[in-house]
Amino acid sequence: MFSNPIGPFPELSDEWRKADLDGFMADISPDQDVWVFAYGSLIWNPCFDHDRNCPGVLRGHRRNFSIWTASARGTPERPGLGLALEPGDGTCKGRLYRIDWKNRNAGLWAIWQREMATGIYRAHWLPAQTDSGSVRAICFVADPTHPQYAGAFSADETADIIARATGQFGTCADYLRETVTALAAMGHDDPELEALLALVDERIVGNSWKED
Repeated sequence: MFSNPIGPFPELSDEWRKADLDGFMADISPDQDVWVFAYGSLIWNPCFDHDRNCPGVLRGHRRNFSIWTASARGTPERPGLGLALEPGDGTCKGRLYRIDWKNRNAGLWAIWQREMATGIYRAHWLPAQTDSGSVRAICFVADPTHPQYAGAFSADETADIIARATGQFGTCADYLRETVTALAAMGHDDPELEALLALVDERIVGNSWKED
C-alpha cells in the first residue's frame, strides 16, 4: 500500500514544549482550574491527575482518523492512523477532565509531553458542553499543514490501514476498540467509529487486505 516509508516524525524538544505551554497559559490565573477535552486515547488512558470528569460535547468539530502514527501504533513501513480533532459540521462527543490548580503545572506538562510530541496538534481554548452548562476547555486540534497529517480516506481504506498496523504501544485496531468501548461506557455511542471497527474486525478475522 505504501511505496515509501511514512515518517518517522521527529519529536519536539522539551524546551519547545515548555515555551509553547507557557505561551498558551500566559493569560490564565495561576490559581485557576482548567478543563481538558478528551476525544481519543485520553478518554480511556489519561496521563494526568484530575479532580473531576464528565461527558462533554464539542460543537463545530469532528473526530477523524486523519493523522499518521509511525511509532506508537504503527511503523514507517506500515503506519497506522490516529484520531484527530478537526473543525467541521456536527459534534464530537468525549470526556472532560478538570485539573485543579494545585496539580495544574504537573498535569499540563504531562499532557504537553504526550499530545505535543511532534507538533501535529495545536492547543485551542474551545467551549464544550456538559449537563451543567458550558466550560472553556483545552482542545488539541490537528494542524493540516504538518507532515504527519494524513487527510481523509474512505472507510474501507481507513480499515485496511488500521487492521495492519502495530507499533510500540500495540495495535492500531486496539486503539480504535478502546475508544469505541470507552465512549459506549459513557453513553456516547459513535455509529461511525462502531462501523469502522466492524470493518477492521472483518479484515483481521479474514486477513483480507491486499499485501504490498
